[in-house]
Amino acid sequence: MRDKFYLLLLLLAASGIARAEVADGVAAIVGDEVVLLSEVRTAMQSVAARVPKDHPLTPQEMKQVRDNALKSLIDDRLILQVAKFQGVAASEEEIDAAVSGIAEEEGIAVDTIYAAAAEQGLPRAAYREQLGKQITRMKMISGSVQGRVRVSDEEVRQLYDERYGQAKPGERIRVLHILIAVPSDAPPDAREKARAFAAQLRDQARQNGDFGGLARKYSGAPTAPQGGLTVFREEDAPDLIKNAVFGLKPGEITDVIENAHGENLFQFLDRFDPSTVSFEQVADKLRGELIERRTMPEFEKWLADVRKNRYVEIVAPELQ
Repeated sequence: MRDKFYLLLLLLAASGIARAEVADGVAAIVGDEVVLLSEVRTAMQSVAARVPKDHPLTPQEMKQVRDNALKSLIDDRLILQVAKFQGVAASEEEIDAAVSGIAEEEGIAVDTIYAAAAEQGLPRAAYREQLGKQITRMKMISGSVQGRVRVSDEEVRQLYDERYGQAKPGERIRVLHILIAVPSDAPPDAREKARAFAAQLRDQARQNGDFGGLARKYSGAPTAPQGGLTVFREEDAPDLIKNAVFGLKPGEITDVIENAHGENLFQFLDRFDPSTVSFEQVADKLRGELIERRTMPEFEKWLADVRKNRYVEIVAPELQ
């Protein structure tokens, strides 16, 4: 598993959020700012680069990629504008603390982080800018849903009873699961495209930390409404999944795993023996889990309200 700061560098460089070098036209106006056509192209290229060259995306698929890229760029502008208005945009001190935290966790010097960023095409200022945007987004997610998400004691107790109450002894594994379903008789290009899309979701989950939200939106598994939450015993897991999941640390995400059902991603959460867990031991954790499940849907509602109340215009004819 790659080190945390190298992963962050790769995500910043590959996700299409690095600055465009050529202002070759305006794609959209967002408040008093613009989204450039070159930014949209950069974001699109980061997706297209993961698609096998012998199975290129169709025009319709490329249009969907373009629309998603534009929407993401517009949302980023809106979030930052609201954050600045509310005075909660990431400060230089918060960015310094984040960089220092990464350096301490990885046991390296801060200058090493900036040097590695430069190797990925992100000068110091650009790296700090993008890191600041990520910090700001997380602050806005937390702040915008504060007061909207409610979890009662009864709901926490119900989740405990479901997970631990009547369980037999034996260790369980708890993961989140995303399935991009592929029919068994699908042509090779369909499976390749599904794999590329799963890889895109993996990178996105590693960047924004919302694996559960992506599972609810895109997974074809029955667990999608629960954010992909899946619990199983080690001895019941297929070797392919067991080998990929059981060496992970909490929060880590597998690479794409192909099986008969399609392309799969797993985020490892924890191990536990439900028969030995008391309510007091896990009540706070279960409450946090319930809050997390509801946070991103509430944030999306908040962001939809922001879009309605801010000036947003797509001006490039080819994007309309």
